[in-house]
Amino acid sequence: MNIFPELSVAKISDEKRLPTYREWAFDFEREELKIKHGKYYFVEGNEALKIWIYKALKTERFIFNAYSNKYGNEVSILIGTVEDEDILFSEISRYIQESLLVNPYIVDVGDFNFLHSKSQEVKVKFIVSTIYGKIEEEMRVSNG
Repeated sequence: MNIFPELSVAKISDEKRLPTYREWAFDFEREELKIKHGKYYFVEGNEALKIWIYKALKTERFIFNAYSNKYGNEVSILIGTVEDEDILFSEISRYIQESLLVNPYIVDVGDFNFLHSKSQEVKVKFIVSTIYGKIEEEMRVSNG
C-alpha cells in the first residue's frame, strides 16, 4: 500500500501542441514561389519545414531588420578565418544547429558530414529531425 497518491500525467507531444506547420510552396531552383492553377499554394509538415530551413540557412543573421536576431546564421564568417579543419567543422555544426533549433518544429540537428575543397568552400550534409520525421539537408559554405 502506497501512502502517496498515484498520479498519471498525460504527456502532450509537441505535435499536438503545435499547429500543422505551413509555408508557401517554393521552387528552390528558381528561388520563387510555386504556382498551381494560377495561384500560390501552401505545403505542410516536412515539405514546409524544408523551405524554412532553406531560407534560414541562406539568410545572414543580424543583417536584415525584417528578421529577428534569432533568424538566420553566421556560418559564412568562419570560412577563411578558422585554419584548423576540426575546429572549422565543429563551429559550422554549432552555427547550423543554433540557426535551426530556434524553430519549435525542429527537435534535433546532427549526423554532420563535411567535404572541404581547396577553393575555400565547405559542403556539409546533415540530418534535421522534426516533429514530422527526418529531413536530409545540405549546405555549401564559402566566404564569397
